[in-house]
Amino acid sequence: MQQRLYDFKGIELRCAEFFSLGRERSINWQVLRYVVFGVLLAVVTTLVVMIYYYNHPEPEPRADTWSYLYVVDRIQVYGQLVNFWRLPGYPLFIVLIYMLKGQGNLAAVSEAQALLFILATLEIYVLAALILRRAWGAFLIGVLVGINIPLLSYIKPIMSEALGLWLLTSLALAMIVFLKTFRLSVFWLMTVCILLLFLTRPEWIFLPVILFAYLLLIAAWRGAFGRLLPHALISLALCYGVLGGYAFVNAKQDNFPGVTWIENINELGKVLQYRMQDEAPPQYANVSHILHRYVSEGIVDPYTILAEQPTLVRDDAALAGQFSQWIIVHHPGEFFVKSVPVFFSSLTVFYEESGIARAGPFASPLLWLDGLFRTLYTWYFFFPACAAVWLLLLCWRKTRSLLMVQMMGAIVLLGLYGLVSTTLGAYRAYDFMRIHTLFDPLMTLVILGTLLQGTILTVQRGPALLARLVDHPFYKSREIRS
Repeated sequence: MQQRLYDFKGIELRCAEFFSLGRERSINWQVLRYVVFGVLLAVVTTLVVMIYYYNHPEPEPRADTWSYLYVVDRIQVYGQLVNFWRLPGYPLFIVLIYMLKGQGNLAAVSEAQALLFILATLEIYVLAALILRRAWGAFLIGVLVGINIPLLSYIKPIMSEALGLWLLTSLALAMIVFLKTFRLSVFWLMTVCILLLFLTRPEWIFLPVILFAYLLLIAAWRGAFGRLLPHALISLALCYGVLGGYAFVNAKQDNFPGVTWIENINELGKVLQYRMQDEAPPQYANVSHILHRYVSEGIVDPYTILAEQPTLVRDDAALAGQFSQWIIVHHPGEFFVKSVPVFFSSLTVFYEESGIARAGPFASPLLWLDGLFRTLYTWYFFFPACAAVWLLLLCWRKTRSLLMVQMMGAIVLLGLYGLVSTTLGAYRAYDFMRIHTLFDPLMTLVILGTLLQGTILTVQRGPALLARLVDHPFYKSREIRS
């Protein structure tokens, strides 16, 4: 009898070991599957990027390039990180590439931006994998970013879009990891990403307030509000302390008490775009008269006007900025109403910065891919609807505690912030797509993630929900009456 009991326990132990080994093999296979799809995505993206660059390999300076190179010169010659014209993030990136690859090597700068794009694509894959927990779905989203020719047209030129895209994607990834682990070390990594981001692109300087408010809300739901609050306050103080110090040095060094004088130009551009130039008080009557004359001639580009009007461009366009700020602050309702159509129309405005050389190598497949993504670009119009779905799930008590909902809500927050800041700051149609470059991959993740998750839920739970609906007393009572 004891021998039989011993044999039974041995069989039980062997079964436990077998099932434990089976679970380990299942986990290992899942990890391997994510790795395989990630490697495949890296190969495909690298191949497309190399073909795109090989089609027209020369570096491509643009109108904004020279202002960045001016700041590069100020950094290298005078050690001045602060400048009234451009923030130091992208110029410092160029300085780093010059140190590694030689002074003035713009080709190396462009190639380094290609590398940042590949890294950002892989980060999008990891983001999608963490949120959706499906390797094939994450791969699909990653491919739609990695072989996106219109997106690449803003990566190759000597502009800050590639660096901004990588920084924002890295911030998004750090935020998702933080929501998954709630480790404070990851939170401070987020702070570093935020600092680098808004020292590269000024439109993101208000993000920390909104982002930390969201994280504190999630922390309150999880019972960790008191643990996160002091770190959030210290991080906010650090971020805006750096920003305030930057503006202070700007005031002392360049007599400009702000971050960048381009803000004044953008505000004037919005006033001209909405045809609000005649709504200023009497003390700005002369400015209104000048601008009204240009608008009546169909000229609404502030750079064209400032080039011909020294009174408006003097002192870093201070008068133009004061004029525009007064109109916007005192007519917020009109400004908001006129911004709503721009919010939606900006989603589908299409303009490519770097073209494909039709006589160059691999022109045919590149043109085919370009045409495909021109069509797919119209899908961004669905982003607000998809964002609304996740925001509603965040507001619903039964779903707001789900990790997927909280993580996708964070991505939606970044996309909406980028879209709103673009709407309120950009005034030329062809600028919308350029500025959207930073968060287009995140919008792709939200749109496809919503469609994929909705399809999976329909397939998995649709029949059960339909059966419950059919068994509902309301429908049974109707059958009895009939």
